[in-house]
Amino acid sequence: MTTLAPSGSKPPLGPTAADLLFFLFLAAVLVCVVWVGKLSYNEGLKNEVSKENAQAWVSWLAQAASQRHQEGYQPAACAAIPAAPGKPSTWGECLTFLTGTNGALAAQRNPFTRQAPALVAKCDSSNKSLAGALVIEKLTPTAPGSSIAFFAAPLVTGDRIDQKLQIRVTYCDGGAYPGRPAETEF
Repeated sequence: MTTLAPSGSKPPLGPTAADLLFFLFLAAVLVCVVWVGKLSYNEGLKNEVSKENAQAWVSWLAQAASQRHQEGYQPAACAAIPAAPGKPSTWGECLTFLTGTNGALAAQRNPFTRQAPALVAKCDSSNKSLAGALVIEKLTPTAPGSSIAFFAAPLVTGDRIDQKLQIRVTYCDGGAYPGRPAETEF
């Protein structure tokens, strides 16, 4: 048996309360998706700036490598031939020049902290404060036939730079994980 609606009643026009609640829920979800997308975009942009900082170091080191073994190379702090005989140049002197007020890499900023990028021994995901930091290592070749082609060690301020060095530069991403390293001769 079928029941019919009374002859005088009409179905409600427009959305019901349940319809309005559903539309409100959809709007809230859309706002959340846009917000999470913006956060992800900003995080990715920060990682990209960190990567560009590392690439700028590699570019400068590679360019310097082609000229720094010539007499009168400037900046003298990064020259392979020391300005004063008997006193070889060190990485600390070169680093001070590069990151000093008029240095070639002084304008770089860590996008996570807005400070100059810190140079650290290694990226460590348990220490989130390392996000945007740079790792600069010297690669020392091992004996021919060794199962390990080279030994990597941090480039420290006292290291001499009067000889050619193989350098690896790595950036720490937003999670303080190491990004893709780049190598060059210096």
